[in-house]
Amino acid sequence: MAVPKEAVWERDPHTAAKHDLLQQYLKAWAPILLSQHDVISYAEGFAGAGVYKRGEPGSPIIAYEVFAEALHRFPKRMRVILMEEDARRVKELQNQMELVRSRQTDSIVQRMAVDIRHGDFHPALLQNLRNTGALGKPLFVLLDSFGGPDIPFSLLQELGRHPRTEVMVTFEPAFLTRFAETHDGHRQLGDAAFGSQEWQAVFQQPPSHKFTFLREQYRATLRQAGFTHTLYFEMIDEGNRKLYLIFGTKHELGLEKMKDAMWKVDPSYGVRYRDPRDTQQQMLELVFEPDTAPLRRILRDFISEAPDGRTIPELKRYALLETVYRPAQVIDAVRQLRDADAVTTDPRAINNKTQVHLPATPPASSPSAEQGTLW
Repeated sequence: MAVPKEAVWERDPHTAAKHDLLQQYLKAWAPILLSQHDVISYAEGFAGAGVYKRGEPGSPIIAYEVFAEALHRFPKRMRVILMEEDARRVKELQNQMELVRSRQTDSIVQRMAVDIRHGDFHPALLQNLRNTGALGKPLFVLLDSFGGPDIPFSLLQELGRHPRTEVMVTFEPAFLTRFAETHDGHRQLGDAAFGSQEWQAVFQQPPSHKFTFLREQYRATLRQAGFTHTLYFEMIDEGNRKLYLIFGTKHELGLEKMKDAMWKVDPSYGVRYRDPRDTQQQMLELVFEPDTAPLRRILRDFISEAPDGRTIPELKRYALLETVYRPAQVIDAVRQLRDADAVTTDPRAINNKTQVHLPATPPASSPSAEQGTLW
């Protein structure tokens, strides 16, 4: 997406989807952490104007309202740290933040500090996080740029040193595949974003694999920075341009809550998902109870790798860490596999003590041969 020239611009459907995802996740994130800590922080490196042309709220306003609601339940404190490089947007963001704060009680306003800064987000954002004491305490950082390789690995690495920090990063692969092969400056931007030159192997990939290769390389970059668990959210706009929103955390609970949020995103925004481990690459509707045919294929393959089978807790954890699905969807998937004679369960009743095996004689039509609807 090109950087808008206007201070306030039209919100596209995929921005709406990103905001829906962010709101759903923060509604879970804030209460969990406020129940355990006296102060938590939220930061943005590309805060924008806080509003769109038709009056829709931007991510800083959405986050503030979620946190205000949470603070009604917990007598704790929050910090909101916002960076924006366009002076016009900074002014509008300040106006929007004053409006949203005017609707809150004095107690909420006093307990939620808001720091809006004008300038290039890096290294100013990092310095501000240090100065406010946000580093080392629970922190969520949204780095939702316009998609180019403009987030240096050095920033991710510094954030990743702190176990309670989570990030969500916008990543658009087309910039690097289109321009970096023949332009030294763009390749250097890629090197700074990935923290190495390994991503440049994309130029030897077939066209159909380039975006997937870069996505997985970037997820590896986040893991190298210290975020042991990653999850990506794929968006394709009206011009068939692909954008990834990639989440990084060190906590399995954070990963689980982000998946819950992902499946709650309003499907009317036109966003789809697919599991990288699904050999058929079936596109999935973003609904809370999606088609689990890919999950059944993936689980059966995972079970086949263990001569003694797998337990339900093993399958749930595998679904959490290695697929787009939620652990809560595993038992139904196993039940469907068993009913199709694709697996056996011991005992037959499925619970956390159940062992799941492949049958001694494979069924004539196994789930690996299921054909799902493609969108």
